[in-house]
Amino acid sequence: MKQKIATIVLIVIILWIVLFPRGEEVDQVNLEATPLTIIEVEIIGAVEFPGKYHFFKEVTVGEALIYAGDVLMDADMSLVMTSEVITRNRQLVIPSINQSIEEPKVLVNVNKASFKELITIPGMTETRAASLIIYREAHGDFQHVDELINVKNIGIATLEKIKPYIKLG
Repeated sequence: MKQKIATIVLIVIILWIVLFPRGEEVDQVNLEATPLTIIEVEIIGAVEFPGKYHFFKEVTVGEALIYAGDVLMDADMSLVMTSEVITRNRQLVIPSINQSIEEPKVLVNVNKASFKELITIPGMTETRAASLIIYREAHGDFQHVDELINVKNIGIATLEKIKPYIKLG
């Protein structure tokens, strides 16, 4: 009888070890969010697709130009350093051999302009244009250019940047 009990206990212990193995230790993983920095690069001039491009890490000028469809055949690359690293918001101007890069100044009437017209102003983002339209609808037409400082997302620096491209009437 003692032998049967000892055998049953031994079988139970073996089954216990087989069916319920020791749990593995789990390492804790740090899942803290890292801040995401966005670098905005505006590329204008002799490129296939001029415009604003957003990068989530530092890029070289050459890499940024690839996103713009690369340079055109008449691009003057003598002054452009393609190995330069872009670490913050920046505007890249790729000059052309045939023509100067200076854009014609077309003044935009901020009291009458549509959203599409407003975002053509250098320095005017979609958010700023939308805020300007909302402010204009709530408070009426602007009487002086300096009133734009009251518009959400337009600060002193932005106002100075867009002043040469806007008019009131």
